Amino acid sequence: MENTIDAKDRKILLELDRNARKSDSEIAKKTNLSKQVVNYRINKLLEKKIISNFYTIVNVGALGLNSYYIFLQLEKINKLKEKRLLNKLNSLPYTGWLVSGTGKWDAVLLIYADTIKKFDERLNEVINLCGKYLHDYNFTTLIGSEHISYKFLAETRELHSVKQTEKMKLITLDEKDKKILEVISQNARMPITEISKKVDLPVHVVNYRLKSLIKQKIIEGFKPKIDVNKLGYQWHLLLIQFQNTTKERKKQFIEYCKNHKNIYYVTNTVGLYNLMLDIHVNDVRDFKEVLLDLKDNFSDVIKLYESLIIFDEYKISYLF
Repeated sequence: MENTIDAKDRKILLELDRNARKSDSEIAKKTNLSKQVVNYRINKLLEKKIISNFYTIVNVGALGLNSYYIFLQLEKINKLKEKRLLNKLNSLPYTGWLVSGTGKWDAVLLIYADTIKKFDERLNEVINLCGKYLHDYNFTTLIGSEHISYKFLAETRELHSVKQTEKMKLITLDEKDKKILEVISQNARMPITEISKKVDLPVHVVNYRLKSLIKQKIIEGFKPKIDVNKLGYQWHLLLIQFQNTTKERKKQFIEYCKNHKNIYYVTNTVGLYNLMLDIHVNDVRDFKEVLLDLKDNFSDVIKLYESLIIFDEYKISYLF
């Protein structure tokens, strides 16, 4: 069911999207609303499930992990059995993201692993879990991605992105930092005082450690998980394989995508696909217009593409 939001809700969502840890008072100043109105409207957005939660984005590459996307095509499975299977995949401790939809692939799963051997073990576990229902699968490895703002919230095209990287370096976290990340993983707006109680550390220590995690770019941002379908938008995932073209042209294409009014997330990968684009549109006709626009401007870059419409986002987590 589509929910309508007004200009005030959009302003609040925009501020939350830029930094979900902003206090009600900070958001009130930015939106010219009272603190009470901000608090009321955020609670209403949660109640309507337009926002399901607030999550913390951790750059797992900085912690020695690679990110792998697994594409699953299922067969001989009914709605109930598919839901049970997706719930099992969702519960795997190394699952970072899981969506389902319709297209060539029925589900896309993101998993973390520190070595190729570990990835192979986890891939086999996923395959075995799917069992007789798995018709086909493939995977790609993340090189880098940019989590761009929900562009439908703002009138301007101001870019405010959060980056993810492949395994780059190894920063070792102690148990106290891990506890803090665990507590705020799916509750990014939790007040410092509450975090302090949950991790059994003084407020000033939690505050210092949070700032340090942000400074080291281990924490890359804090975001609201918004159900775009409830706002009347379709979410399409466009999977692109590149032609044999120049590095400069590929770079131009990626920059064009990042600035495109309908593209929300840009993921550069190696494997079956080279680029994954999360696209928000009003309907299939609008999606076709985006696709034609990309093909018209970059026919020398795009070799082939697949797409799926995302209906359900089961999980987005950067715990490891």
